[in-house]
This record gives sequence, C-alpha cells and structure tokens, in this order.
Amino acid sequence: MKPFAPEDLYHHRTLRSLAGSPAHTHFAYVVSRARRGRDGYDSVASRLALEEPQRRAPCAITSRAHSASSLQFSPDGGTLAFLSRRNSHGLQVYLLPWDVGEARRLTRLDCTPSRIEGFSPAGDALLLLASERIADADGPCVADFLPYKLDGSGFVARERTRLLRVELASGRTSRLVDGDFDVSGAQWSPDGQRLAYVRTAGGRERHRRELWIARADGSRGRRVCESLTDAYGVRWSPDGRALAFGGSDCEGDSRTTLWHYDVEADRLRRLAGEDFELAVSSSVLWHPDGERVAAICARRGLQSIAVVPIGGGDPRLLDTRLRHVLELCASGERLAFTVANMRWPVELHSVRWDGSDERRHTAHNRGWAARRIRPRVSKRAFDVPDGNGGTEAVEAWVLTPPEPAQRPFPLLVDMHGGPQSHALIDHASHWYWSVLLSRGWAVVAPNAVGSGSYGKAFSQRLRGRWGELDLPQYLAIVEALQKEGLADARIACAGKSYGGYLSAWAIGQTDRFKAAVVSAPVTNVMSHAGTSDTGYYVSPYAMDARFQDLPAASARLSPAVHAPDAHTATLILQGADDQRCPVGQAEELFATLVRCTQDPVRLVVYPGGSHQLAGSGKPSLRVDYHRRIVEWLERYVA
Repeated sequence: MKPFAPEDLYHHRTLRSLAGSPAHTHFAYVVSRARRGRDGYDSVASRLALEEPQRRAPCAITSRAHSASSLQFSPDGGTLAFLSRRNSHGLQVYLLPWDVGEARRLTRLDCTPSRIEGFSPAGDALLLLASERIADADGPCVADFLPYKLDGSGFVARERTRLLRVELASGRTSRLVDGDFDVSGAQWSPDGQRLAYVRTAGGRERHRRELWIARADGSRGRRVCESLTDAYGVRWSPDGRALAFGGSDCEGDSRTTLWHYDVEADRLRRLAGEDFELAVSSSVLWHPDGERVAAICARRGLQSIAVVPIGGGDPRLLDTRLRHVLELCASGERLAFTVANMRWPVELHSVRWDGSDERRHTAHNRGWAARRIRPRVSKRAFDVPDGNGGTEAVEAWVLTPPEPAQRPFPLLVDMHGGPQSHALIDHASHWYWSVLLSRGWAVVAPNAVGSGSYGKAFSQRLRGRWGELDLPQYLAIVEALQKEGLADARIACAGKSYGGYLSAWAIGQTDRFKAAVVSAPVTNVMSHAGTSDTGYYVSPYAMDARFQDLPAASARLSPAVHAPDAHTATLILQGADDQRCPVGQAEELFATLVRCTQDPVRLVVYPGGSHQLAGSGKPSLRVDYHRRIVEWLERYVA
C-alpha cells in the first residue's frame, strides 16, 4: 500500500448532476476529474441502464474534449439534454438521443446558460436558467441592493439570471418571467398549465428566495408561502395539486426543513417536524403514487436518504450507515444516489424506494484508492461541558492509521464550517486528512454544539456564543483521547470558514495547539458583516443581535482581538477572490500576529481562489494548498 500524496487528487473523480429517466430505469451522471496538463477539469457524461434490453455497465456518452453539465431526460426517456462548450459556440444546450446518435446543438444563445431545469410535460420545450448582462463588464459596478456580489460569481449587480423557454423544434428562446430579480429554479406542472418558480426578492435586500406560481407562459404570477425566508428545489406532485420543497422560515438560519404547499387550498405545512433537517440543497423527489417524497436528510452527523409520508408520520431512513449521501435522483421504483464514506471516495449506488436491493454500480475511485493506505474509522460520543455548569454528549469522527501499534499519534483536530453544518465526508476538500493519516497521524472531527443535524435547539445554542461554548468541547475531546493513549502533546488544529474562525479563536485562547491552520476565516465579526456576500444578514442571526449592535459582539468574539495572546505556529490560507470570507479577514489576522507575536506565521493568498478553493479550485492551487498544510503541521508538530 502506498501513502496518499497531495498529487493523488488528480486520480480522484467527482460524480454529480444525476438525472433519472421518467420512462425507464435509466440514469445519467457527470464524471469530473482534474487534469494536470491544462490545470483544469474534464466533465464527461455517462449512462447507466438497469433494465433489459439495454441493461449495461456505466459507460461514457460524451467526449473528454468537451464539457458536460446539467443533465435532464425528456419525458419519454429518449433524449438527454445537457450543457456543453464546443468549438467556438460558447456554452450551449445540446440534445443527445439515448439509444444511438450524435449530440446536436439546440441553442444559439448570446447570454450564458447556467442550468437546465427540465422538459415540458409534452416534451416540446425546455426550462433554462441563463445569466444576462445588463451593464458593461469593463465599467464600474453600480449597486443599489445587497448582495451585489456572490462568492464564485463576482459582481452580480451587472447581470440578472433569467428563466427562458427553449423550443425543441426550432431552438427559439423566450423569457417566461422578466423583472429586476434573479430566478433560481422552476418547474412546469404535470398538466403543463402552471409554472412554479423561485426568485429573489426585490428592493434593497435580495437574499430572500421567494416562491411564485404563474401560468405556464409566466403570466399572472403571484407570490405564495410568504412566511418563508428561503425556498429551493420546488417540485410539483404527480397530480399537480401540491408542491414539495426545502426552505427556511428564519432569516440567516442555514438549517432548512421540508415543506408541503397545497396549491388549491393555499395551505403551507412543514413535513416531518422542525428537527428534520435537509442536507444542503437536497433534491426533493415525489414517488409516482404522490403519497411520499424522498430527500437527503442530515441526522446526527450523517447524510441519509429519507422517505417522508405526505399524510403525516415519521420519516423512514433507508439506512444509517457511516456515510454521506451527496446527490439523489429517481427513476420509477429506484433511487440513484452518490455516496462516500471516510474510507472510500464517492461512487454511484441505487436502491428501491422501500430501502431494499441496494447496489453499487460504479468503481470510478475504487481502483486507485484500493492501492492507498486507508484509515480506521469510528464515530464516537464524548462527554463534554455544556456551557451551563453541566455536561452533555457530543459526537466526533475519530480516524486513525491502520496500524494501532503506532499509538500515541500526532493529532489533528479538524473544525468544520457553518457552524450550522457538520463534519463533512468530502475527500476533495479534506485531501490533507488522507495524506496525514497515511503518514501516521490521527484526525478527530467533532460535531460540537452549534452543529447542524442534531436538532434546532442544539444548533441555535451557539448564537452569540461563538468559540465560547464549542472550543471547550473540542478541548475536552482532546483530553479524552490523550487519557486513553491515542494522542499525546503533539496536537494541531485546522479549519475553514467557521472552522477558520474557530482555529483562529483557539490560538488566542489556549496554548494547547502546537500549530494551527486557519483557512478562509472570519476574524473580525463586524467587518465580515459589512464585506461578506452573506454577512449582512447571517452575522446578526449568528450573533443573536441587530446589525447595529454587532460592534459589541465583535469586540468580544472576534479572533483578531485576542490574537496578540497567541503562541502558536499559524498558517493562514486564503483565496484572493473569496467573497464569503473576504481576503481582508485573513490579512487582519496576519498583520496582528506579525506585529504582536513572535511565533511563526505565514499567509498564502491564492490568485482567483474562491471560498471553495480547497475542493474545486484550480488543480495546481489545490495541490499546493493541501501540501502546505501537511508540511506546516509536520514541521511544527510531528
């Protein structure tokens, strides 16, 4: 067995854009892989047929020479629509016969398509989201509203995302809804008479996503479900009488739950209760009988498929294995899903709606990963202080090298983002875990107080108490692992986003960590609220304060305030174009540590890097990112 290396990320495949045929048990998906030569990614569409006479192993249906994304089947299952960039035509919609034939270009768009939302019930048109520029790209960015920028997209005040209808016979496009807003999702009703779509709010603050219903041509639109602050993934029931979707009724709360809207009765209700939490942007899928929906739920640090009865009753989890389901789609009586665990990267599986007959269909990552050293994995509960004078149990992933005789191990304490997220099974962004584990390190990734997937009360208890409640829990877990002989004094911490906040907070509060990695952090609560693409509404929620009261919270809870007390070798990693946690946050921490401390500190800023740099940025930058983490920790800890 070989140890993992940062360069192994060139072997890793990502599976995404799952699509299921409405007429046959066929599935399509995109395989993406980093390429060293051009410092980018290939995206190849693949097919999987589970029923005779076309039953076959997965195979590629598009070429590496051209990108493929946003797959959608026609109602009869005979055509696959997708986005591709070919020749000099730019990104356009293409149609590919499922049985045999070549893809043909359908559109000649001047705007930039972003996602195919689906076919019309009659199969004669497509719903397409496309970005249309409304201001000169080389001129000044003029903004009258927030957010005027988005991470990964830049200055969005210069453009609008439109909802287009594309005729399959001619390729002709027309706008369905038009106005000073952005559309983020849409679907025609099963009878083709109505259109449900999600759009941003108007006015000075446009982060809210509203649910609207209109005629099929986009006319006579009306807003529904006005009590919600967010909606996404809207899907019509098979009889066209209701909608199911994910959403939130609390501004700034990143936890989303499952909703059902009876269109005829104008009645909104939450399905499965407020502690039933959807995984980020999970699809909501209707069974053909209209009596149940499937979605990916986040529960106790795991992401599982849940089948939820519409008429009431508890959700049924199709499994509770130690893994994360990442994407989900349906075709008849089968659900296809991508899944990963802490030992194996993502593959494609399918299962029946009742949870039986699960099958793994792909081995895109199995071959190369089987030749690498893989860790021992457990998910454990630890008794930790609850912040109120008592104790409570929190869970953590504990990963160790395969040879237990090496104990004690140097230990990396990894702090997840959010904070209303959980420790993610995300090999692409946690590549340094695999490298360290194969070099004799242990990794612990706790889901401390404030984490999502453990109920509303547990996640909300951290509001206004960032760092104060959760860092003591992390330290208690470290002490427990030291007492049992798994770890010794060789301890480091690392984290990104909120994890970056917590690792920056930790070095100003304790000398327990010999080294720290602070990636894309929040270090000044007040300036982050004013410069982040989401900070102006997320920070008041997180601090449990009004925007105008944030300075007091910032003075108490900003890591930059406490950084002069740090005595830890600190590596700071930052994408230059990160708009979620802008580069100034990292720069402020760096300047404070340089001026006020004597311990090693280094700032690395990656050109063009967004908040998602670690997992999906330019491959050469990702290799450098993960290599630097390993080298820094081994230099100052091991």
